[in-house]
Amino acid sequence: MALEQGRYRRFIFAIVASNFLLFVGASAMLPLLPSFLRRSGSSPGLVGVVMAAFFAASVLTQYPVGRLCDRFGARPVLFLGLVVFAIGSIGFALTAGPGFAIVFRGLQGIGSSAASIAEGAIIGTQVPHERQGRAFGAIYASQMFAFAIGPLLGSIAGLGSIRELFVAAGAAAVLAWVPMSRMVVKMPRAADMERVPEGAEVESTDDIATREGFISARIVSLLHRNQDITLFTRGLVGAIAFFTAMGFLGGAYEACWTLLLDARGATTFEIGLSWTLFALPYAALSVPAGRLAERVNRKRLAMVSIVISAGFAVVYPFMHAVALLIGLGTVEAMCAVFGGPSAMMIVTQSVGLHDQGAAQGAVGTSRTAATAVAAATSGVLFGVDPVAPFAAASGLALVALGVVWLSWRRS
Repeated sequence: MALEQGRYRRFIFAIVASNFLLFVGASAMLPLLPSFLRRSGSSPGLVGVVMAAFFAASVLTQYPVGRLCDRFGARPVLFLGLVVFAIGSIGFALTAGPGFAIVFRGLQGIGSSAASIAEGAIIGTQVPHERQGRAFGAIYASQMFAFAIGPLLGSIAGLGSIRELFVAAGAAAVLAWVPMSRMVVKMPRAADMERVPEGAEVESTDDIATREGFISARIVSLLHRNQDITLFTRGLVGAIAFFTAMGFLGGAYEACWTLLLDARGATTFEIGLSWTLFALPYAALSVPAGRLAERVNRKRLAMVSIVISAGFAVVYPFMHAVALLIGLGTVEAMCAVFGGPSAMMIVTQSVGLHDQGAAQGAVGTSRTAATAVAAATSGVLFGVDPVAPFAAASGLALVALGVVWLSWRRS
């Protein structure tokens, strides 16, 4: 059941504060973690394995975590996610060795993804539909502010204080529970759990098996036996494709943006500034973007944001001036920010209240998997030609856009 309007703002503030604390700690260690691993005796290849463990653990656990939210409630899953992340972070400070590093990085991936999925499920079940856009916008804003501040704090702390930084990240995850500890999350009533939100379509097995080839009859039959058939509505399939597109683009940037700026002669300060100037306008505009998603056609907003992001990805490698690259990144953030809140609203409103966690897990898995694949391949492509990874990510994003359009055009 949705919260009364008089309480929802305080409720969203608690989620935003929790999210901010978690991601400040998580992002603060990122600039220093590869160097720490190298000092601990890890080879460059093993450093890559450790960093990839975060994504691998997330992909394997996000959908099951979503189902746990539906079965036991999102609030306890959020708590466990924060605890698991804290254990992974503090583990880095207490032990050394590549084997342990893989385990602890995996725990960080499980913990942070579990917390994010639980927060999305809480919004989907507790916040009125007409206000979910600004709620998800606030979540995006808190994450981007955290990513703008966290790496800076880590760089100031320096490699000599990295063990203390790991402890601080774990403590931040524990403190992230405090804002949520006093909030009461009521489970939906049985009558509400059977309700499918307005605009969602519950299709028969035959309908889904024959539509545009998205899901084969064999997979549909398996889903039906697992009683997940109502989860994969056209709205959710399109949202999965949307976040897959964003994952392809994000993975390419994660692997190659710094390499591109370095090839153009950027200083370390300019590279860091480019990430900050992307994050800050994105953070500042996320809530207005969520409000916009509540008022206009959110499907069009999401699709346009893919086109904008894919277009910028193609342009970047042809730019040679560092200032122009940094400026274009800021403009991209300002133009494409409305996609995320729009797509998240579609996710929550495409499935029933009893499937909110599973839906969050499904879109989270798609984005994380696409990010991991793109990040793993983009570095190799950059070595061949700096244009290649950006063009490949843009092309894959546009293919995903076709799936989005086919899914949403009849829903």
